[in-house]
Amino acid sequence: MKLQAVYPAIALTLFSGLLPAADQQLVNLLMPDAKVVAGVNVDQAKNSPFGQFMLSRIQAGENGLGKLTGATGFDPRRDLREILMGTVGQPGQQGLVLARGTFDATRILDAARAAAQTVENYKGVDILTGKEESTTHALAFLDGSIAIAGDLDNVRGAIDRRSGNNSLDPALAAKIGLLSTSLDAWSVSTVPMAALANQKLPNTNLNGLLSSDVLKAVTQTSGGIKFGAMIQLSAEAVARSSQDAIALADVVRFLGNMVQSNAPAASAAAVTSLIQSLDVKTDGSTVKLALAIPEDQLEKLMQSAHGKSTQASHSKL
Repeated sequence: MKLQAVYPAIALTLFSGLLPAADQQLVNLLMPDAKVVAGVNVDQAKNSPFGQFMLSRIQAGENGLGKLTGATGFDPRRDLREILMGTVGQPGQQGLVLARGTFDATRILDAARAAAQTVENYKGVDILTGKEESTTHALAFLDGSIAIAGDLDNVRGAIDRRSGNNSLDPALAAKIGLLSTSLDAWSVSTVPMAALANQKLPNTNLNGLLSSDVLKAVTQTSGGIKFGAMIQLSAEAVARSSQDAIALADVVRFLGNMVQSNAPAASAAAVTSLIQSLDVKTDGSTVKLALAIPEDQLEKLMQSAHGKSTQASHSKL
């Protein structure tokens, strides 16, 4: 069993009422110098219409899920409650994935040992490790309800912080609290976009966008998604100045119009409805975005996209 096989894959979730703040015990495990943090309230997803729609599309045998569950007893559809992810936001740096749920740590580690995987002990905690190129990936369980995954150094650091309080930047901690109590899937980054301009992405268009002066002016971003009968997406970007914010808002509106004009005929109506709901505002140096789409329309868009993907795969055979 490869270490990567036990990393949970999380789909978008559905909001159904006021969310509790991000699990403070998980927050305390984040690296103190974290600059990019994201979270998902998985509990809300399991009982939401869109969450149920997503789960219904995941077959037990897909992507080795059935094999994983059989070997470890872990089924992410059933056993996950919350996910928190953090990184320092530097190129080449690994991060942490923290999960609250139900984990049979003994069974998982026994399955790893049976597959000749390496398990080491650090301060009384067993860590499953696996080497990939120059990075050692690690997975540990603090108890039956918390799992920690990431590179070995960061996992050890999280174990060191298990009995203390974190010293996250107060402004970042406050933003985490605000987002996690109002959105069901969210992220916040205090890494300037200029730092991303030096990273090369597979998509050349995205590279050009990241290198633009407008995006280089963005110093912070945050946002997320809140589901219901009407699915709502929101985001904020803080620019260096009010002039930069106005320029960024214009770019967002232009991109929205371009997406609408290039939408496939089968999904044109839904895309048009989505783009027409786009609300872009500036407040000083901050750009605020909001858009919404009916939940049933999103399901249809996903079904349409899946159908096209299936047809494309068959045409290659």
